[in-house]
Amino acid sequence: MRILVIEDHKKINDLITLYSRQDKHEVVQAYSAEEAKSILIDQLFDIIITDLMLPGIQGEDFIKYVRKNSDVYIIVLSAKTEIKHKIDVISLGADDYLTKPFSVEELMAKLKNLEKRLKIFSPLKYSFNQGDLVINSEGRQVFYKDIEIELTRNEYELLYYLAINRNRVFSRDDIFQFLFKDSDAFDRVIDAYIKNIRRKLNDHPKNPRFIKTFYGAGYQFIGVQDE
Repeated sequence: MRILVIEDHKKINDLITLYSRQDKHEVVQAYSAEEAKSILIDQLFDIIITDLMLPGIQGEDFIKYVRKNSDVYIIVLSAKTEIKHKIDVISLGADDYLTKPFSVEELMAKLKNLEKRLKIFSPLKYSFNQGDLVINSEGRQVFYKDIEIELTRNEYELLYYLAINRNRVFSRDDIFQFLFKDSDAFDRVIDAYIKNIRRKLNDHPKNPRFIKTFYGAGYQFIGVQDE
């Protein structure tokens, strides 16, 4: 899962991040609500873990901001123990509440349970442009005009990443961090993957139906998702 951790106490932030990454989650760290808002402009997450006592914008106001734009699952960390305060935070739109000091093991258990639930509700097939492109996430298959096309692992991951975040522009660095954060590859290799995917989908860069280039900014999936 993709997790955004917002906690100005660096040791706590690093500890949550360490344990989450050990459980194979992808984690982005932020140390203020302002920084988190900037990150959320062009990135999607499955879960946000946030402290309430943050510098600048407080956690409560940040939750209100997120809920205007997203239904992402929010776990709150707070030293406040009053039942009323917990109810107030949940009423603002938070989904869960952990009181500080908290057990990191308990938090990891919550994430494990959430991962099972989120997978249940994730669609197994994505269809675009009246069925011209179909992505079967369970079988990692891609069909163009009812014919299965062969993609390498990284080509598939890149196409899937863009498609499930359609209409968002991702820079080479964004994509690189998703695909190659533990690799010695370099960001220009993204262009080669995009070129290969376009060729296999018969998607001309000057008149794209699936992947559009924003020069100097990055790439965007523009396929229209079928109902």
